[in-house]
Order: sequence, then structure tokens, then C-alpha cells
Amino acid sequence: MRNQYRVGPVYRASLIVSGGMCAGLGIAILVALSLHRAADTEVLPASVATPPVAALGFAVCGLALIGIGFWFPRITSVLAMVTLSMAVVLVAEKVLGMGPRLETLIAANLRAGGWEDIAPNTVVVLLLGAAALLLRHAYRWSEKRLGAIAVLGSIIFAIGIVGAVGYMAEVPTYVWQWRAPMSFLSTICASILGLGIVMSACRYSELDESGIPRWFSLATCTGALSINAAAAVAYVAQDGLTWTQASVIRLLPMLIANGVLALVAARQVRRQALAGRAGF
Repeated sequence: MRNQYRVGPVYRASLIVSGGMCAGLGIAILVALSLHRAADTEVLPASVATPPVAALGFAVCGLALIGIGFWFPRITSVLAMVTLSMAVVLVAEKVLGMGPRLETLIAANLRAGGWEDIAPNTVVVLLLGAAALLLRHAYRWSEKRLGAIAVLGSIIFAIGIVGAVGYMAEVPTYVWQWRAPMSFLSTICASILGLGIVMSACRYSELDESGIPRWFSLATCTGALSINAAAAVAYVAQDGLTWTQASVIRLLPMLIANGVLALVAARQVRRQALAGRAGF
């Protein structure tokens, strides 16, 4: 089936709902911080408060998803560029050891007090989210571009879901840097943002014989591998010091299930590639 634009209410509603939830959470966090109620953003005892720069990034990305739902390409492009600029500055601060300058600036404008470095997994989410939104803004579509958007969305979702599961299972899978954990609300926002980006790729897509996008297997494989990779990064970043044998056992079902899912999806991707070559 050829690429086609689906204007059905399900696709538009999914983008508006996911964007509204992401933006709503980000704005709510910013309001709480400006009212000096940072403790209210922790939600769980193990969580830390969400940094203002992370809340602002998720709010902007959520608004960009809403812009995609209503098809306001200029607004989407501007918001994506704002997020990308923030993410690039945050990456430069971490690489060059110059931070936290942007965090301090935003916190000062909100009068939210002093803040430490933002979590590196949150920075990765914002960077990938901005890249996916910029790709989504283009007027001309190709299967490769749609696949790239879906893959980026699956990675974002994987980072968020690993952190959320870590909070629920009391395993620090949300810590990629010592003393800079990803907050619980940030994991929720990342999961919602990732799903919204994947759904945005569904609006233009080439369908296979079963009626699903051709990039679905690739996105599934990437997401499953990213979940295991994110957990491995958290383990290596902490040298396994805070991980007990019981915590690893609690994560084993998730890791094994994702490994199997990745293998099945990779096999399907290989079949599609061979079928494509045979067609030529």
C-alpha cells in the first residue's frame, strides 16, 4: 500500500492526548517549582524533584506534539528548535564540564532556588525528541524518514519505561550518573513523549499486507534492545554497587522478555529486507 495520510480521529486524538499529557505535566511541575513546592513533584519517596529545565523541555515537546496533531508545522518547527537548542547546550555543559548554567538560569527566572546537574538520560530524551520532531516537520515523506522517527520514539519510550519500572521495582535503573538521577515524573513524561512520536509516524506510512506500518518491526526491535541497553548503562554507571542480587532477579523477567521480543522483531525485519530485495 502506498504512503497515505490518515486523518482519522484516533491518530489525531493520540497526538493531542499524548502531547497534552506531556505538556501538562511539564507545566504543572514548573508551576509547583515557582510556588516553592518542589517536594510535591517527587511523587515517590525514592524520586528526586524534577529540574526546571527538564520540565520546560517536556512542556515544549508536548506542545510540539499538539502542533503536529492540529498540523501547525511552523509552530512544531519552532518548538522543536527550542528543545534542540536546550539539549545541545546541556550536552555541551556536561561534555565540557561547564554546567549547570542553563539549569541555574531557568531556576533563577522561576525563583526556584539552586539545582544540580540534570540527569543525562533526561538530556538524551530531550535531544532525541527534538530530532524526531524536526524530522516530523518535513513536508515530503519517505519510508526511511518515517522509520527513523519511529525508532527515535521507541528509544525515548524505552528510556522512560526503564526508569519508571526501576522506581516501581526499587532498582536504580533511572541513574546514569551518580547524584543525578532521572526523576519519576521525567520517566513518565519520556514514556508519553516516546509513544506520541511513534504515533506521529503512523499518520504517513507504507503498510504491509497485514495493515501495519513497515517500520513497526524495526521500531519494536530497537525499543526492546534499548530497554535492555538502558538498564545496562545504569548498572555500569554505578559499577553495580547499589544493585543487589534481589534487584537483578526482579529485572530478569523484563530483560528476558525484551531479548526474545528483539529477536523475533529482528527476524521479521530480515524477512522484510529479503522480500524487498527479491521485489527488485
